[in-house]
Amino acid sequence: MILKKYISTMTLITLMSTSILVGCGTQENSKSINSSELLKNKDARLAISMAVDKDKITDVILNNGSSPINYYTPETLAINDEGKDYREIAGNMGNGYDLKEANNHWEKAKNDLDFEKVKIEVLTSDAESSKRVGEFFQSQLQNNLDGLTVELKQVPLKQKQQLEAEGNYDLVYSSWVADYPDPLTFLQTFTSNGKFGANSGYDSKEYNSLVDEGKKATNINESWKKYAKAEEILLSDAFIMPLFQGSSAYIEKPYVDGITIIPYGAKYAYKWASAEGKDELNLTSNSDILSLDMSKTTDSLSFSIGNNVMEGLVRVDNDGKIVKGIAESWKSSKDKKTWTFNLREDSKWNNGDKVTAHDFEYAFKRTLNPETASQYGFIMYDIIGAQDYNTGKTKNADNIGVKALDDYTLEIKLNRPVNYFDRLMSFPVFFPQNEKFVTSQGDKYGTTNGSTLYNGPFTLTEWKLDDVYIMTKNQNYWDREIVKLESINTKIVKEGSTDINLYENGYIDFVLISNDLIDKYKNTGEFSTSKNATTFFMLINGNRR
Repeated sequence: MILKKYISTMTLITLMSTSILVGCGTQENSKSINSSELLKNKDARLAISMAVDKDKITDVILNNGSSPINYYTPETLAINDEGKDYREIAGNMGNGYDLKEANNHWEKAKNDLDFEKVKIEVLTSDAESSKRVGEFFQSQLQNNLDGLTVELKQVPLKQKQQLEAEGNYDLVYSSWVADYPDPLTFLQTFTSNGKFGANSGYDSKEYNSLVDEGKKATNINESWKKYAKAEEILLSDAFIMPLFQGSSAYIEKPYVDGITIIPYGAKYAYKWASAEGKDELNLTSNSDILSLDMSKTTDSLSFSIGNNVMEGLVRVDNDGKIVKGIAESWKSSKDKKTWTFNLREDSKWNNGDKVTAHDFEYAFKRTLNPETASQYGFIMYDIIGAQDYNTGKTKNADNIGVKALDDYTLEIKLNRPVNYFDRLMSFPVFFPQNEKFVTSQGDKYGTTNGSTLYNGPFTLTEWKLDDVYIMTKNQNYWDREIVKLESINTKIVKEGSTDINLYENGYIDFVLISNDLIDKYKNTGEFSTSKNATTFFMLINGNRR
């Protein structure tokens, strides 16, 4: 009897011990899911998009004038005929920092997916500012969303871009820079075959349809209404979490005025710039001009130099408006598919040749020629026949919808209505080229100041690699009376602090500054910021396996 009681007692203890162990095991192995399951859930994505304080990113981490945003298409990019910004028409939208709503969505996701713990990975480059944004993002999500663990994967930029293109990420810190002045340059990236739509798994038929309808609208305001609805749908689906619109911080001497800062394409123009009491502007650059062949160049610096030593049909002025360039006037057909530009007859190349409509026709077709290998041929694809010729589907350049009707009349025919086409003509890829000169230079064209031809406010009179380049006022320029500067002298400086020392010692007049120097200068009268048409965001992958 005693033995039987002992056995029963031991059995009870064993059962209790087993129960305790099972209970401990349940606590340690709480229900979990993988990141792929989590990010397919809309409430989970919404929770993530509302759980990060964007103001702290811009005010503390960046401190350079960048603005926290809830939208994708930035300000200062697209301006209609009445001078209104697209953002004024579309309004504010998207998901801001809201911890209460974030946690409501998070609890819904937990209930729907039946989990307590989950781990996600955030991909960034290993650049210092990207690392800091990633670390802040990690801290905010882990502190604000219960049960979420965030791991950072910080790799060299090239590797990061490859992983992003392959869709090999949970969340990735990314950005998009405007190629042209219309919301489409942003919104088309999230169509089913767009850059971000394709690798994030975002595929909304309603979104695709609205973007397509916006592209076909013949009125710019009607087009924007469609785009605004599409953007609102994109943000409500929460595959993208906008963080901030980028800004450049700079200092300039009090006597400097009128430097045009353009939010897309070519960054700077000096046609209307002045330096009171001086006839020159002294600058630095941390890199050299790569090429002045506007069919082949791709970098912002080369585009900027091209924008000063050459001129297209139109220009962007200091108010962000399109003004006359080589074109004295222009008009479009009612359906916005045919554009006619009437060129001035007093514009010359610096070799004395007149600039004609034939120079534009030649330049467009040269850019599209597959043998040129232009990386910007795509920007002309709205022109009839352009894509087929550029991709080699047809060998006949005569089918391209660009034609010089005579020496001073250029006609361009499009596949679809492009309401902003006149604005697009300010992009340097659309600048004219003198066929006889380009042909005579062969592969050397655009690689030295002597192998380049100029028709802009300035000419490049000196270009020493890794040393200096100098732009001098073009006495043949049709609007030379408006140009105040005789020269713009740029020294190549690759050491980080050298340009600041040169500025403080009075050797240069304008310089961009990094985040760590902003506090030093921001309360001085020489400090300014300029918004870029660039949006930084976290891209959420709902398609990772």
